[in-house]
Amino acid sequence: MVLNMNTNMWALYAREVKRFQKIWLDTIFNPIVSIALYLGVFGIVTAGREVGSLPYLTFVYSGLLAMLVINNSFSNPSFALVISKNLGNIIDLQLAPIAVWRIGIAYALAAFTRGVFALVVALLATIWFIPGLGLPSHPIYFVIGLFLTGLEFGMLGVAFGFWAKNFEALTFMTSFVMQPMIFLAGVFYPIASLPQPWTTISLFNPIHHNINFFRYSLTGYSDLNPLVSLVVILAFSAVFFVAMQLAAKRTIVVK
Repeated sequence: MVLNMNTNMWALYAREVKRFQKIWLDTIFNPIVSIALYLGVFGIVTAGREVGSLPYLTFVYSGLLAMLVINNSFSNPSFALVISKNLGNIIDLQLAPIAVWRIGIAYALAAFTRGVFALVVALLATIWFIPGLGLPSHPIYFVIGLFLTGLEFGMLGVAFGFWAKNFEALTFMTSFVMQPMIFLAGVFYPIASLPQPWTTISLFNPIHHNINFFRYSLTGYSDLNPLVSLVVILAFSAVFFVAMQLAAKRTIVVK
């Protein structure tokens, strides 16, 4: 029985991976264009500037890569689940012989897969324009940070996908919650350069810790102790897992 549930979970994961592979323009083209536009602007504006001993463009680029993983991991399950609700095929999940948490994890792992896919595409297309960025400074931290970031925001995307009743609610979450948090997370600047109270507020921003840990793994630069960021990432991953389960039970479990 357990083996059958595991098989069903991976079948759901494979279905979600095939789904985002069909929208290749959004999956492949969008990451390249967005990263290239940011690099074009910051390459002109920040030419010759440094953050510590790190070229400013490399600093921004590492943050953009983390932002790319976060955005793709969050958007993949959230939009897929809202579409399922609108089409009425969310009932397939209600009838599927899979535990609720396994359904959530299947969607979250598919979101992580899309985040990794988008990251690889963006790296292959743009890394040639970044001075001094080669292999990750801390490869093990890079793998840990990539996996946890993709899974964490995949679970958050699943939670909001189940919670949102329509695209308006999801758009509100993306535009008025996720984007402000990303822009206050230190993607484009070290948070120490912000005036108070924004520096302190940024430290309580969970996305900042993903950006900080990811940047440290790639470049060796960090705004604060990367192990502190790792603890925060693990804590929010646990919170998002619980939120994902609660939202999934509310939608999937037939009473």
